[in-house]
Parts: sequence; structure tokens; C-alpha cells
Amino acid sequence: MEAVKKHLKNTFTSYELGLLRYLYLCIAYDVSKFLILLVFFSCFHLGREFCMEILFLISLRNFFGGMHFNRYVSCFAFTFAFSSAGIALSHLVELNSQFQISLLVVIILISIVIKPVTSSKRPPLTVRQERIYHCCGMFVLFVYFALFLTIQTFPYRNLCFWVIVLQTMQLIAARLMKGEQKS
Repeated sequence: MEAVKKHLKNTFTSYELGLLRYLYLCIAYDVSKFLILLVFFSCFHLGREFCMEILFLISLRNFFGGMHFNRYVSCFAFTFAFSSAGIALSHLVELNSQFQISLLVVIILISIVIKPVTSSKRPPLTVRQERIYHCCGMFVLFVYFALFLTIQTFPYRNLCFWVIVLQTMQLIAARLMKGEQKS
């Protein structure tokens, strides 16, 4: 084990080692949360919707970030609440297409202003990395926006819409919380 540690220290910078550790923990925690929640939602015949919700969420959250928690339990609880809210809203509240598109325009404008919010446990992004992540996130938002403009019959359209809305609300809250922590 010491030989592996020595090899890693000689091969990678401390920043890269920090990223590797963060990546390992993210994968382990996220896979366990996904599997537990997949079993839960599958019990209610919502497993497919949960998987689609996670795909939409990952495509945005990987670039924009969001709220982060220090403990696995609080992270799991938030993920459960977020996932449940997205699925519930997609079943209970269906806004007309024009209102969805209008709200997506507002979300895009908000997203232009808000920078990615990363975990305090992750090594901070450089200005260049922050710009790249932000541009990639905006690209994903524009792809979804184009799909909303052109495809009216997408079966997961309402779920995608609510994931975008909830992710944006989460991003705003995370930005506000991170701003308060800096003060």
C-alpha cells in the first residue's frame, strides 16, 4: 500500500491527487445513492422516470454544480427530496408549452449570470475551468431549449422541464449560500 501511495505522490501533483480523491468519493457516494433510490422508485413503478430524471440532472449538474453537503445522510436526504419533487411535479403540474418555453428563457438568462457552484471539498476551479464548465452547461441548456422548441411529443418533456427548474433553483440557493459563507 505504501508503494502505491509513493507512486501516486510521485506521479501526480497535490491538486491532481485532490481531484482523484474527490472523484473516487463522488463515484462511490453517487452510485450508492442511485442504486438505493432506483430500488425505491422502482417499487412504485417509477424506476424509468427516475433514470430519465438522473440523466437530465447529470447533464446539467456536472457543469453548473449545485448544493453540496458535508455528510452522506444529508446529501442522500436532499437527493431523495429533489428526485421526489421532480417526479411529483412532472405528474401533478403540466404547464402549457408557451409558458414552459418562456420560463426556460428566464432560466437561460439566470444561468448566464450564475457561475458554477462546486463543493468546498473539491479543489477550486481555475478561472479557465470555470468558464469551460459554464459554457458546457449553457450548451446543454440550449440543446434542451431547442428540443422544447421543436419536439412537442417527447414523453419525458415535463419531467425534463421540472428538473431544469429545480436544478436552477438549487443553483441559485447554492450560490447564495456560498456567497454567505465567503462573507
